[in-house]
Amino acid sequence: MNNLREIWGARFIHYVTELQKYMKYVFTGHLVFVLVFTIGAAGYSYSEWLKDVPADFPAVLLTAILLAATITLSLPVTLLKPADTVYFLPLEKKLHSYMSRSLRWTFFSQLPLPFLVYLVALPLLTATGTGSKQEFIWIAVLLLVVKWLFVEAEYSYRYVKNGQGAWVDRTIRFVLAGALVYAGLLGNVLVVPILAVLIVAYNLYWRSKRKEKPFPYDHFIALEQNRMMRFYRFANYFTDVPHLKGSVSRRGWLGFIMGHPTFGRTVSQSYLLKRTFIRTDDIFFLWVRLTVLSVLGAFFIPFPIVAFLFAGALAFASAVQLIHALRAGDEFRMDMLFPEKEIRRTLAIRKIVRTVQQIQALAVTIAAFFLYGGSVTPILLGAVILIISEATIRLTGEKKEYD
Repeated sequence: MNNLREIWGARFIHYVTELQKYMKYVFTGHLVFVLVFTIGAAGYSYSEWLKDVPADFPAVLLTAILLAATITLSLPVTLLKPADTVYFLPLEKKLHSYMSRSLRWTFFSQLPLPFLVYLVALPLLTATGTGSKQEFIWIAVLLLVVKWLFVEAEYSYRYVKNGQGAWVDRTIRFVLAGALVYAGLLGNVLVVPILAVLIVAYNLYWRSKRKEKPFPYDHFIALEQNRMMRFYRFANYFTDVPHLKGSVSRRGWLGFIMGHPTFGRTVSQSYLLKRTFIRTDDIFFLWVRLTVLSVLGAFFIPFPIVAFLFAGALAFASAVQLIHALRAGDEFRMDMLFPEKEIRRTLAIRKIVRTVQQIQALAVTIAAFFLYGGSVTPILLGAVILIISEATIRLTGEKKEYD
C-alpha cells in the first residue's frame, strides 16, 4: 500500500472503529441520564441568572478568554505509528497528502467545542447589550478561519521546533485570538484587521520555516501515542482496556499520609492500598477530578436541590469507581508474598474510600459556604456526600474471586 491516501483512509476507519468500541461503554443509559439532568439543571440555572445579570458584568472579556482558549488548543491528530519512522521514509516527499488529511480531520473534529462555547455565550452577550446579530455572524466566521489557521500554526511550530516550547506558541496565539474576539465583539473595525493580519503572518512564518526541516517522526508519533493513551485512560473508568499502560508518580509531598510499615502490625493491606491510591495516576486524578467538579458545583449552583443531586451523583461515582479501581490490579500483588485474610483487604479498601470521601465532603462544604453563607445548606450538602458514599461503600458487591 504505497498510496498515502489509502493508508490514511485505512487508519482513519480503524481509529473510528476503536472509538466506537469503547464509547458504547462510556455513554450508557446511566451516564446519559446524569448528563441530561446536569445539562438541564445548568441550563436552567444559567437562564435564571441571566435575568438578573449585572449591566457591568465583563461578558466580552469572559467570552474572549473562553473562545481564545478553545481555538488555541489545536493538537494535531496524525494517526502515526512507530513503524512509520522506517516505512514512510521512501514516501516522505509525498507525506503532505497524508498530513493534509490529518490537519483537515483535526480541524473538523475540534471545531464543535469553540462553537458550543460561543452558542452558550450568545445569551450572555445579548443580556449585557453587547453586539448585534450581524456582528455575531462575523465573529462566527472569524472563529472558523482562525481555528483553521491555528491548526496549521501548531502543526508547523511543532514540525520546526520538534515540540520544544509549545506553550510559547500557544501563549502567543491565545493572546492574538483573545484580542481579536474582544475587539470584534466591541465592534472595533480598526483593530480587527490588524490582528487578523498578524495571525495570518504568524501562520505563514512557521509554514515557511517548515520547508527547512525534516519531518520529526519521533515527536508526532509520541504525541499521537499520548493522545490515544489519554482516551484509553478515560475509557478505562467505564470498562477494562486491555492494552492500557498505566503510569505512577511518587508524589513525595503526600508521603506523610502513608506512614511507615512496621513488622508485627496487621496494617500491611492499608499501607499498600494507600500507596496504590496516592501513586497511581489514574486512580488519584480520577478522585481529584470528581472532587473538583463537586466543589465547583457547590460554588456555582444556586439551587440547593440541584446542588444536592449533583454532589450526590458525583459522590456515588467517586466511591464506586475508587472501590473497583483499588480492587483491580495486576495478577501479582505485594501482599501475596505474605498472604493475609482477604477480609483485611476489603476493610482496608472501605476505610481508604471512606476517608477520601470525607475529605471530599469537607471541601464541598467549605466551598458551599461562599455561596450559601452561614445557612444549614452547606452542612446538608456535606452530609449528602457522606451518606451517599457510605451507602455505596456498604452496598457495592465483592468481586467473585474474593469470595
